Amino acid sequence: MTTTVLELIENLKHYPGATAVNIKSVDDEEFAIVDYKSGDDGVSIIIGEKVYEDDEPEEEEG
Repeated sequence: MTTTVLELIENLKHYPGATAVNIKSVDDEEFAIVDYKSGDDGVSIIIGEKVYEDDEPEEEEG
């Protein structure tokens, strides 16, 4: 199934501009949009691992 930019805008235009967008798989795994790439066949939305704001890097003891 292919979704067009117009379809995305139509489905999202009802939400305020600052509304967070969550990307989830059918298995309820969350992803983040990390990039957009233009190509001959359209635009690709690149997803990656979602990083939560409350996650802090682990400190190494040394």
